[in-house]
Formats: sequence, structure tokens, C-alpha cells
Amino acid sequence: MGRGRGTNLAVALAISGAALFFALRHVSLHRLGHVLWKGHYGWLLPASFLLLAIFALRALFWRQTLSVTRRVAYPPLYASVVVGTMANNILPFRAGEMIRALYARKLENLPLPLLLSTIFIERLFDLISLSLLLFLFLTTAGQPLGHKGIWVIGGTFGLFAGLYLLVHGREGLLGFLDRTIMPLTRGHRLATRLFSTIEQALHGLSSLTSPVLLLRLFLTSLLIWFLTLLFTWLCLVTFDVTQRPVEVTLAFLVFTNLALLVPSSPGGIGVVQLAAVYALAPFHVSDNRAVALSLVNQALVIAVTAILGYLILSRSHLSLSAMQEQALDLSGAAVAPEDGVAKKDRP
Repeated sequence: MGRGRGTNLAVALAISGAALFFALRHVSLHRLGHVLWKGHYGWLLPASFLLLAIFALRALFWRQTLSVTRRVAYPPLYASVVVGTMANNILPFRAGEMIRALYARKLENLPLPLLLSTIFIERLFDLISLSLLLFLFLTTAGQPLGHKGIWVIGGTFGLFAGLYLLVHGREGLLGFLDRTIMPLTRGHRLATRLFSTIEQALHGLSSLTSPVLLLRLFLTSLLIWFLTLLFTWLCLVTFDVTQRPVEVTLAFLVFTNLALLVPSSPGGIGVVQLAAVYALAPFHVSDNRAVALSLVNQALVIAVTAILGYLILSRSHLSLSAMQEQALDLSGAAVAPEDGVAKKDRP
């Protein structure tokens, strides 16, 4: 492991350790064990099926964004979503998105920049949906929206509008680069690769130019997060957190997902526990119950994705560790057009 990666891992572990300390400072291990022992774990069975349905919808979302290139088979995308989620849960550096793209590239022979840009679209819609859920939580909880909420929602839609304008003007941008920058670096391989990478990435974002496809993506994203709300509610019911179900479920879902944006150890251990304690405190849920809920929620996602991901990787004869190394090496680097991509598949 390089010095930079080792430093990043140390920082991530420090953040997780500090978050876990603050999450557990008022937790009694005896009471935590009692809460875990008394859980109604039968609710986790339908929650597991909901998780599989969420993966299916994410694969459908991804297929719709890739439709601007060519028709892509559905099963490889579903497998890629599961493998990427598994990697995010068990590997450091949250390399799951890159691994997801690498796995799909091996199966579907598409350019990596295009795959990553379509994954970025999915994350953008996740951010929009989370912003709407945050707005809904503040409204149902009777709290004022406040400046922070306005900035989150306004910033999200501002980013979306900026990307929309960028994609609509991509031909002009590429023409500008070709006229002004490329002549200065003509013949330089790195410049050619960089230009090709930008072109492929912008092509991957072109689904944002279709109003019909935009509507379909928005509805699919809303359905994904509706099922995620149901999944979260089933986890809450497991530990008898049933008071004010709409507000509690929204609070837990929004704050724990925002916590996952913090660079921390694999699976977000520590930051998710702290977010759960913070989110549930206004509803008079004890720290013991909040931590138990967050641990079981994480354990269920990790278990389902690990089992299914292992079966998928075994069937494909691929190694997660090898893909992790490849993902870390490729992070932030442009990918040459000739990297195993058929000419007919290039945008």
C-alpha cells in the first residue's frame, strides 16, 4: 500500500474511531446486548427481499442512462450493482463505484469514463431524492426549513441545472478544446487520451438532454427511495421504534445516508452509529436502541451483498481484491480508448 493510501486509510479509521467513541459514550454494553437479544428479527426477511428489489431498480436506472449508447443487457448491470455495493461495504476508500464500473466493463465492453459518468448521474438523482426527503422530514416534523435546508436543495438543483447546460453545450465545448487546446498538444498521447475521456464522459451524461428519459429516471429514483424507506421502517420495527413512523423513518434514513458521504472506514462504521443516535434523539429513542438499530441495519446490508456478491464473483471467476487494486490504480486517471473497447462501442 502506497504512502498516500496508507494516510487516507489512517484518516478514515480515525474519523470512524472518533465517531464511534461519541456514539457509544452513553451506551451500556449490557443494555445494548439486551436490546439486540430482544429484537424481532423476523422483520428482516421481508427487508432482505426489499433490498434485492432496490438493487434491481438501481440496475434498471443504470440501464436507462446507458441507453444513449446502446442496448445493454440487464443481468450484468444487476450483478455489477451488487458487487459494487458489496465493495463499498467491505473495502476501504469506498472503491465500490469504480469496481462496479470495472465489473460492468468486463462484461459489456463499454468505455470506463462513460460508465462512471452514468453512475454519477445515479448519484446525482440520489442527492436530489435525499434533498426532497430532507424537505419532507422538516415539513412533517414541523421544523422550519432554515438556511441549511434551502442551501442543500437549491445547491442540488443548481448542480443538476449546471450539468444539463454542460451536456447541451458539449459539442461546443469539445469543438473549443479541439480548436484551441489540441493544436498546442498535437501528437501528445496524454492529450489525446484526455480529450477522448472527456468526450466519452460527456456522452455518458447525454441522458440528461432527453425530457422523457429524465422523467423516467426521476420516477425510478423516487421508487428506489420509497422502497428504501420501507426497508428502513422494517429495521425500525425490528426494535419496536414505532412512534411517529414517518418522521422517525425519514430522520434515520436521511441522516445515516448523509453520514455515508463522510470518508470513513468500510461500511461507514462509527459515522452511521453517530448519525443514528443524533437522528433518533429528538424522538426519545435511547442511544442503546439507536446503536443496535444501526448495527443491525448495516449487518443486514453487508450480509446480503456479501453472500450474493460472492456467488456472482465466483461464477464470473473474478477476484474482488484484484479489481480493488485496479480501481485504486485507475482512480483519477484517464482511460485510453484502446483499453479493450471495441471501436463500434465508442461514442
